[in-house]
Amino acid sequence: VHEAGGTEAQELGVMAAAVVAYLRALEGAGIAPAAGLKRIVLGLSADARYPVQIAKLRAARAIWARIAGACGSDAPAVIELRSSARMLADRGVHNNLLRLTAAAFAGAVGGAQAVVLDPFTAPLGGDNPLSRRQARNTQLILMEESHLGRVADPAGGAFFFEQLTDDLARAGWTAFQSIEAQGGLAAALLSGSLSDEVAEAREALIGATRDGSAPILGVSLYPADEDPVTIDPRPAHAVPAPDVRQAGPDGAGKAITPIRLSDHVEAAR
Repeated sequence: VHEAGGTEAQELGVMAAAVVAYLRALEGAGIAPAAGLKRIVLGLSADARYPVQIAKLRAARAIWARIAGACGSDAPAVIELRSSARMLADRGVHNNLLRLTAAAFAGAVGGAQAVVLDPFTAPLGGDNPLSRRQARNTQLILMEESHLGRVADPAGGAFFFEQLTDDLARAGWTAFQSIEAQGGLAAALLSGSLSDEVAEAREALIGATRDGSAPILGVSLYPADEDPVTIDPRPAHAVPAPDVRQAGPDGAGKAITPIRLSDHVEAAR
């Protein structure tokens, strides 16, 4: 949802709906919800807006706790945070290093158990020794030199983060309830309603990048010259994320397609 241009509330709502869908499926297979919760890892994305992303992770844990409590469990949330692909730009690619550092910082401060960063050259279609090393070492520096992991919930108690966390948790829960009212995540995907809601958020986000209210450094703000960066020539080891469709004989269901914001700015030039 994030990669398709969705809001934080939509991402949290889909996260919660996916958790409940998995718990129902596991229960149908004879695994109790309390046991199923221990087998689930939450996958979220983070862009460079680290205050919002820190609050989003804290809100995700609050939503998880509410679902777990309803299942009679106190199992803690396990979160894997991945750097946002939509925020990375193929112009001025070295600026991506700062974006990725901000995302990793948000993951550490927000309490993610695992943080995965893309190479800064990812928008060019691959990587090279430097970009792979930077993806690894950015996290090591934050952990070993900045010691971000030594304090539990460092944002806790700060009014700004507490209020933003509460706002996102409430908005995410509302989005979750909306999905459940439609019959669950699969039904929302099949009907196309979820895709339509994400598309509306995506258009607003693209509009903000194009009109300059949400600038992209090196693309819409201080456009950079092409960087002399090369990537390793090797067979593709990954394929683009597929459209998310509800399986069915008629192929029904609207796609939720990943985007890269800088592409839309370049297309509008």
